[in-house]
Formats: sequence, C-alpha cells, structure tokens
Amino acid sequence: MSQKKQAITLVEVLVSIFLIAVVITAVLKIQTNNITSIEKFKNTSLYNSYISLVCKTDKQNNRDKNIYLYDVANFDDDTIRKEFKEIKIIIKDEKDKDLLLPKNDYLKVAHIQKTTYTIENKIKKIFYTFSLDSVKK
Repeated sequence: MSQKKQAITLVEVLVSIFLIAVVITAVLKIQTNNITSIEKFKNTSLYNSYISLVCKTDKQNNRDKNIYLYDVANFDDDTIRKEFKEIKIIIKDEKDKDLLLPKNDYLKVAHIQKTTYTIENKIKKIFYTFSLDSVKK
C-alpha cells in the first residue's frame, strides 16, 4: 500500500489568493464608507451645534442678517475664537402665513413666521415661530 501525498496545485493557490483579495477589498471599502459617514455626521452635528448656539442667543435685531458666530459667542480660547471668526450664519426671516382661527372668545389670528439659518451652504435649518392675536373685549 503506497500512500499518495496530496499537494496543492497552482490553480488552487491562485483561487485562494483571489478570494482573499476580494474579501480584503470588500472590508477596506466598508471601512472607507464608515469613515466617510462618521466624518459627515461629525460635521453635521457641529453645524447643528453652531445653529443652536445662535438660536439660543438670537435677539430680534439679528433678523435678516449675515452674522458671524464670533459676534454671538465669545470664548477665552484663541483657537475657538479663530474658528468662530470664519463661520458665517445667514438668518432669513419671512412671514409664512396667517391663519384665521375658528370663532372663539379668546384668539383671533395665528401668525406663522419662518426663520432659516444657513451656514455657508453646508447646512440649512428652518424654524417656525407662532404668535397669536387675542380678541379684544
């Protein structure tokens, strides 16, 4: 009885190298997509924070203006101050509509105002403000 040694053929080696290359390529593509998505999320989150900061400190005199974040928030850290000097936020107000409310003893009209906050075409947030006119007796 002779024992036959099994050897790996060149074709089998090439197929296995090809399969490993395909798997590695797929893993690297997934990793690149994840890194890109995380960066995009980080930037969007940062811009949302900037807009929240402006909304929180926004006064009626900043309406329909282009303001810099540096004018709204002042920090002692020079790095943050330099970054804030370059961030321009465009605030645009527009009257959306007035709604006549059903007849009642208290309220007559609801005014809706649309305010758009834009950071240099990177992010745009829209907020609606409601005010009510009461019935005078």
